[in-house]
Amino acid sequence: MRDLAAYDGPMYSRMPAFRVGIVQEQDVARAKVRVVFPDYDQVVSWWLSVVFAKTQNDKFYWMPDVGEQVVCLMDVRDEAGAVLGAIYSSADTPPVSNANIMHLGFQDGTTVEYDRGEHVLEFKFNDGAEMTYDGGNHSMTIDLPGGATFDLTSGGAQIAIDSSGNITIKAAGQVRLGSGSELAGVARLGDSVRVQDDDGGVLSGTIVTASSDVVAG
Repeated sequence: MRDLAAYDGPMYSRMPAFRVGIVQEQDVARAKVRVVFPDYDQVVSWWLSVVFAKTQNDKFYWMPDVGEQVVCLMDVRDEAGAVLGAIYSSADTPPVSNANIMHLGFQDGTTVEYDRGEHVLEFKFNDGAEMTYDGGNHSMTIDLPGGATFDLTSGGAQIAIDSSGNITIKAAGQVRLGSGSELAGVARLGDSVRVQDDDGGVLSGTIVTASSDVVAG
């Protein structure tokens, strides 16, 4: 078992104090903060450890910001204690008002949200990109802003969309459509094509519309 962390003052007391304060300083390397208590003569604490969900084999790290309102548990002399977490207030209100929603929002506008009632997981990024999975309808939607790129690679295969909207498909082997028909070479307007349908039959026709050449291989 690991040794308990050492504290300069008494960590335990028969009369611990519950205090609400404002973070004044951060020690990001040691995961500690100093807190000022406005309703206690503006007293500033010594360095207080921030309580995290996990710190040994699994590690969680997210520091409260300077100016953030936090709840602290202090000893009777206010010499030692810990920051239990941040709380909402009239100045900093909750981002959602639904008990079924888990919401994680970042200062740059990026958010992660899961609605357990609707079974929807949603990622929104600061540049406007969005990715949503609807577990109820078993559907995923990815929406990228103009100029964004997309790249999916696996086992030597690649599907890529560049910033101009061009699509590139590369395969280590064959590219197949539907139930197994092969696609190779370049298909252009007016070209004749033959594909296999789901029943094993062969369909033939001519390409009559396309925004650009379709290149495969």
